[in-house]
Amino acid sequence: MPAVDIVRTVTLAAPPAVVFDAVTTGTGGWLWPGEVEPRVGGAAGPGAVVTAWRPGRHYANRMEGEGGWFNELDFVLAAGDDTEEATRLTYRHSSVFDEGQVPGVEEHTDFYLHTLAEYVAWFTGREATFTSVDAPESSRAAGSAARVLQALDLADDVEVGDAVVVDLPGVGPVAAGLSYRTASFVGLRTASALVRVFGREAWGAGVSVSVHDFADGADAAATGSAWHRWLDDLFS
Repeated sequence: MPAVDIVRTVTLAAPPAVVFDAVTTGTGGWLWPGEVEPRVGGAAGPGAVVTAWRPGRHYANRMEGEGGWFNELDFVLAAGDDTEEATRLTYRHSSVFDEGQVPGVEEHTDFYLHTLAEYVAWFTGREATFTSVDAPESSRAAGSAARVLQALDLADDVEVGDAVVVDLPGVGPVAAGLSYRTASFVGLRTASALVRVFGREAWGAGVSVSVHDFADGADAAATGSAWHRWLDDLFS
């Protein structure tokens, strides 16, 4: 199978030094927690190696496997065109994908980069308590993502940019903004958290929910238990 490059260029509302920290040591705020050894040749999570380390300018890592397989993530940063308080990020994900994987990878890429933008714009430098919960196997069925949104009272006419009140498991009713919405993915931002809903039934997987909680004293175990109970009840 040939290698594929997925490339995106986005402008983020934070200076390059802040974005560099976010994509290296602050991934718990928008992706999932990881550890990076800050040097070329250092470890970048299980099996990956840092291939570029220029603080504020360039970060990349690469993982290699059998049969010529590889996975490479590359982040090139520059000051925004109008101000040094913004960053122009060019992101490239290169890998060998199975047939049919590319559309899903592209959609995930767009969602993760949007979450990165939310993190650096609203929660810069704040430590995140990260929780990820998978719904039961029955959530692989078509329409499962829509079922979650209905349960959260996010009707079809609620659009990106709308303010809503959402009854979040373990939290209760809270004011939020709907910041991202596609057929598969939804992003909510509250005053202290980013809540992401992944509806992956189009790719043969189930629903999952990720919470990046920036509140003092946030409890990942309690958040996870609350979402597990809620999703189990919904898909029982």
